[in-house]
Amino acid sequence: MKRIAYLLLAALVMLPAAMAAKNKVVLIMVDGYRWQDLYRGADPALMDSAQFGNPALVKANYLRATPEESRKALMPFTWTHIAKHGVMVGNRDKGSKMSVTNNMWFSYPGYSETLCGYPDDVNITSNDPLPNPNKTVFEIANNTPEYRGKVLVIGSWGRFVEIFNEKRSGLEVNANYRHSMAKQPTERELYVNKLQDGAPRYWPEERFDVFTHEYALEAMKTRHPELLFVGYGDTDEWAHAGNYRLYLDAANDVDRFIGELWQAAQADPFYKDQTTFIVTCDHGRGSVANRGWHHHSRQLPGSGETWLMAFGAGIPAKGELATGNYHNCQVAATIASLLGISFAPEHEGAGKPMDF
Repeated sequence: MKRIAYLLLAALVMLPAAMAAKNKVVLIMVDGYRWQDLYRGADPALMDSAQFGNPALVKANYLRATPEESRKALMPFTWTHIAKHGVMVGNRDKGSKMSVTNNMWFSYPGYSETLCGYPDDVNITSNDPLPNPNKTVFEIANNTPEYRGKVLVIGSWGRFVEIFNEKRSGLEVNANYRHSMAKQPTERELYVNKLQDGAPRYWPEERFDVFTHEYALEAMKTRHPELLFVGYGDTDEWAHAGNYRLYLDAANDVDRFIGELWQAAQADPFYKDQTTFIVTCDHGRGSVANRGWHHHSRQLPGSGETWLMAFGAGIPAKGELATGNYHNCQVAATIASLLGISFAPEHEGAGKPMDF
């Protein structure tokens, strides 16, 4: 009898640890970041014109003797850690492809496809503030007993409020120029609130990524979400503005941000070796010719070409893939599979989990 009681007590002691050990997922999306810059490094064809930024400064910061060295200068964490310990999809130069399946090739349709698991070319046809009629995998996870109240959305673009359908889903969406939405903000969050209020509102519905990043980093450290979305947008905004230098600076910032989030996860027993990071984008951009790289649409070839990186728990260390044809509609199912939740959208074009 004493032995049975001892075993029961031991099981009860182990239960919290076992429950805490379930997988966590961080999804990071980098708005409109080209696969060409990720895999080739900064484009020399865009550096020689002052209209695209300061040529001398761009070259000094990001141009090296080879594409491999240039891409490492642009995204050092990606090429020193992710490429060695994870999987990288979408280097078309090597034969790996990734693309959206929606026919719009711009932001809202790209986010909706990625987060919901299928394209919706009937309802999602603009970037207007339409509450998403489709359910994201984040909403579905938040409605399970395992993940209820453990899902957070933090992004730069104000449209995330509608993409995640905050009102219907009940998700907490810290986007645009909102302050920390924690019930008891930390001292650091209060300071970030102050900095954000004091910075220029350069874009009407999108704050600078550094504020989004600081909110996300502090949330990981203090609130421990088990499913976290982080949406960075400076890359897309500076590309539309035609400023290649600031576009590259934004990409370099994102690389550092990813590294900081990963380091925070590995330093925390709650996340360490139990967390999968997925990094992708919502659309590509047009070709370099005739300033097509500034923008993206169905009329600009290349705008549907995307990419993805994954590393952490459950991801093999295969580096750059040289084969495969992947799609954004597979990301939601991949997240659901990692979390171990049911996800079976009854929708034409629904993607299956990625197999690396």
